[in-house]
Amino acid sequence: MNTSAEVASTQRPGPLSPRYLSFVGATGLSSIGDAAWTIALASTVVGTAGPATAGAVLALAGVPRVMALLGAGAVADRHGPARVMVWSDLARAVLMTVAAVTVAVTGASVPVLAVTAAVLGLLGAFFLPASGALRPLLLPADDLVRGNALYLIGLRTGQAAGGPVGAWLLGLGGMVAVAAVNAVSFLVSAGGVAVCRPKKSVEPAPQNSSRLVTRVAEGWRYAVRHRDLRLLLVVVGLVELAGAGPVNVGLVLLSEHIGGGAAGAGVLLSAFTVGAAATFLTSLVLPVRRRSSAVLVGCLAGQALTLSLLGQVGSVVPAAACYGLMGMTTAQASLVLTSLIQRCAATEMRGRVMAIMSLLSFTAPPLGNLAMGVAVDALGFAVTLALHGAVAAASIAVFLSSRTLRESRLD
Repeated sequence: MNTSAEVASTQRPGPLSPRYLSFVGATGLSSIGDAAWTIALASTVVGTAGPATAGAVLALAGVPRVMALLGAGAVADRHGPARVMVWSDLARAVLMTVAAVTVAVTGASVPVLAVTAAVLGLLGAFFLPASGALRPLLLPADDLVRGNALYLIGLRTGQAAGGPVGAWLLGLGGMVAVAAVNAVSFLVSAGGVAVCRPKKSVEPAPQNSSRLVTRVAEGWRYAVRHRDLRLLLVVVGLVELAGAGPVNVGLVLLSEHIGGGAAGAGVLLSAFTVGAAATFLTSLVLPVRRRSSAVLVGCLAGQALTLSLLGQVGSVVPAAACYGLMGMTTAQASLVLTSLIQRCAATEMRGRVMAIMSLLSFTAPPLGNLAMGVAVDALGFAVTLALHGAVAAASIAVFLSSRTLRESRLD
């Protein structure tokens, strides 16, 4: 699967080395800053302008991030992923500093908060594909799964901590305190990435100075023409689309349907989160290597079966068991798919490929939520979830259509 020439891969330190842990810590701090600002923004706008305005602000703030992803991977490939991650963090630190001063002087008006949120999302978009491109440069090839698992632990921990941190800071000193502390977190994150930068002999050589649009188009052509990479990205899209609706709006609708209410929805989300966390922690000790393709197919089959079973449950307990299993299987599938894509993509194209993967992940939730809501009203829960299971099953057929993928390994 590894078609790129990774220089001195076996001599790189493992995922538990101080260097890689610095990278993971930087990722966690960046995600804490993003999540803290989001929860503080939502709370403030709801209090000043109402829920409808808050929903519109959050929805519009996500648009620049999605649009920026189209070019973010090309920028990472052009200038190097570590450098782009540092730039992203420094720019977000400056933005948060400006926001803190502006809010202190003019107050937390909706226009100021909305513009800040949009720019923060845009700058954060450059961090994501650069991070995916950097990890294979920091780790030995056979430790990529463990490194990705540790990265996701740092990312999810930061996202989980960001909500309470944002709420606490909001009560302590308002949006000024949230912005000021976020500025510091982004500065520390930039330092963490700078410390773990790979040696120049490992980083891809700077590319030509062709137009950004040209480099973006090159990335899409590369992904489409590379058969195995194209199939892997299709699998990612199908897996995300199959699970996004049921894990987001679907668990709320299902909990109401079976009489669990808001508390039941919280239990289902917790079960999914615990299942995913268990997979990430297990992968640090027992990473998938030689049997990666078989494990992936098993996880996709498990996701398809679990989604179909969800349409038949009648109480919170079996639904929670299904969500826990789905969390485990989707987390493992995500680890394997991400690692295969990183190994499959050429070093000089990896940022653009990871940007395409991130784009699929970001567009799946709104599409999945819309499809889930419409289908439940029209077809009912059993049929809707069976259709989601069929989408997950289709991803198995796509993966198995390539002999190279069927025989793929991560050792």
